[in-house]
Amino acid sequence: MSEGVFQPELDGITDSEWQELLARANDDGRLFFSENQLYLAYARNKVVVTRYIARRGLFGLCLIVVGLAAWVYSLKGDWGLTLVFGIIVTLTGVGMVGTGVVTKRDPAAREPITRWLAKWTAARGAEQLISEATLRDAGPEYVPADVACLVIAEREELVDLLLKNGAHRELSALIVAESGYPPALANEARKLLEARADLKVIAVHDATPAGVALPSRLQKSAIFPLAQRSVVDAGLFPADVAWLAELAPAIPVAHTNRVPLDSLSFDALLVGLRGVAGGELSLYTAIEAARAAASNAG
Repeated sequence: MSEGVFQPELDGITDSEWQELLARANDDGRLFFSENQLYLAYARNKVVVTRYIARRGLFGLCLIVVGLAAWVYSLKGDWGLTLVFGIIVTLTGVGMVGTGVVTKRDPAAREPITRWLAKWTAARGAEQLISEATLRDAGPEYVPADVACLVIAEREELVDLLLKNGAHRELSALIVAESGYPPALANEARKLLEARADLKVIAVHDATPAGVALPSRLQKSAIFPLAQRSVVDAGLFPADVAWLAELAPAIPVAHTNRVPLDSLSFDALLVGLRGVAGGELSLYTAIEAARAAASNAG
């Protein structure tokens, strides 16, 4: 029996718990996966809730003290106006305290996942982990026989996640990155764009300011001739994150503007892209339509 990688007392996790987490991220070894997907598998239903009294609340407490003091003093001296003043100040303070209690929701810390993954990889390796772009030499094997659409990803790692999991076959799509990666596939994309006016172009990106700006950048791209093309935006948007059942339990509303697209499972991403390729207006609507269809069928 091989020695365990983790020491629960020191690491906060057992080997079996870690393997269960890996299985959720890679679908029991069926898929390549990213650290972002692993983190989401860990972070679901672990939102950290903290409550504290803001400055407004502290000022309200001071008003309550002053108001009560004026109230008591007026009762002793039978001063009606002072009593009214004390009551008003006290009630104002109570209202400020009530609205000054702030509830803060943060996602689970990412540090444990990064640390556990590094330790596990050093000891056992992680062949299915996509930690960097490694398909620079990708060639015809990743070009479908009949290309139905061109998918342009914001990040090169997203291209690897899609290609290594066979999305090019599932979608009949040529998949490249905004940067022109992989070079051979980018060259093929340029040829198709020149030859086919009907080629559907789909952009996929993270729910970040830079990601949301991807379609407009593509219209000005020096790598792909897209100035006169319509680009379908199938990226992730901050507003989507709060409504997607796969992401909402892990990402509080205040953090939805920095969510990587590969926080979604590959299967959800594939469903969304297939829907967009088939005419849905966005990744979110495609995923929700598929979920509703599955629910009705069940």
